[in-house]
Amino acid sequence: MTDVAAHQKKRLTTMFAIDVVCFLLAGAAIVGHVAFHVAWLLPVFLLAVVVGLGAQIWFIMGWMKATKPEAGPEPQAGRAP
Repeated sequence: MTDVAAHQKKRLTTMFAIDVVCFLLAGAAIVGHVAFHVAWLLPVFLLAVVVGLGAQIWFIMGWMKATKPEAGPEPQAGRAP
């Protein structure tokens, strides 16, 4: 496995872990807010959703950066050697 692939696998695993924690926290927070009328759990729910989406965006941005071709000298069209 290449270095880039290993780094992306680690990034994917980290994203999954963050998303699972945020999913469980958001679920518990929304149940607590709606069923038990605990007002301060609504911001906890919203924060968990934002952090979970942020982890997914972080992963996608890293993936896009890793698959971007390396910038090299551009060929000059129309010029004879």
